[in-house]
Amino acid sequence: MASITLIIGEDDWLVSETAGKQTGDGAGLEVFDSVSSSNAELQLKDLAAVDESFSTPPFLEPVKVTWWKNVHFLPHSGKGAPSKEVKEALEKFAEKVAATPPAENQKLVISGPSLLSSSIFAKTLEPVAEFAVFQSGKPWEAARAAVQRAEEFAAGMNLRFDRDAAGLFVSRVGSDSRSLMSELSKMRDYLGPGAHVVDAAAIDAISSPGAGVEPELRGVTDAIGERDLEKLLCATARFERESGFAVFMTTVIEKFFRGLLEYKDAAERGEESSLGLPPYAMRKNAAFASNWTLLELRVARARFLALREKAVSAAGSIDVLVIAELVRLCRARKGIRR
Repeated sequence: MASITLIIGEDDWLVSETAGKQTGDGAGLEVFDSVSSSNAELQLKDLAAVDESFSTPPFLEPVKVTWWKNVHFLPHSGKGAPSKEVKEALEKFAEKVAATPPAENQKLVISGPSLLSSSIFAKTLEPVAEFAVFQSGKPWEAARAAVQRAEEFAAGMNLRFDRDAAGLFVSRVGSDSRSLMSELSKMRDYLGPGAHVVDAAAIDAISSPGAGVEPELRGVTDAIGERDLEKLLCATARFERESGFAVFMTTVIEKFFRGLLEYKDAAERGEESSLGLPPYAMRKNAAFASNWTLLELRVARARFLALREKAVSAAGSIDVLVIAELVRLCRARKGIRR
């Protein structure tokens, strides 16, 4: 087992489980949590404390483990990237760790939501550290991985999913592992000791949206896919009084049209299986795609991209334009089944 481990991923349960295998029974464990370190001063203070722990060998304990967790300021691009000062300090720390790796009875574990693999920090530690990365690029990949985890978690509780029910479960609960475990525990209690099959009826009866899943939002995208204008207006009405409605809704809708366009384009070439969608999602997208032509999807995506830019930069509210655009796009088209 490596004496230096980096665990990268936004799934808190997976990160914690992996870190637990490295930290063992907690003997000689020193934990440094940077979850609340929101500025450079606090981040550098955390780094200094971790450096001191790493540099101090075990005395009374037979082993020593330094776990630096929730390091959200590891080098990465985009929002939340570390300042130049913090980035340079991290690189110096990486150089020190690489030059003087810990003894056999000492470990260093660093965990955080994201890390740029091409960064100097990562490249410096690569020869001496073990990396556990829980990240997936496309939404389909994340959904497929979540379905697999849900099936594994269910098996551990003496449960199994009915045909395609795992995909339905993940679409309802989300891909967060802690939410999957929590909802499966509820399912185990709901079904009772004599039942072992999780079907669609049980999911509808007991399963709730997990971390980061907005329950009403699926109603908006489903209504758009079905081109059901009455259902769509009812679904969006739940969000209209929320601050930032136009920015939020245009972002969600553009993403939906982008995914459906990708599916429709692949399906017309007979290559939809290459997307790797779960069977449940495949059938749902097939039903939605039958209501839209490729041209309509391209136009819809382009118009909502333009609306999003306007929503971000406009001085006044453009909420009414979002609703007007939805009404215009979702009106029934001649020759297109609703």
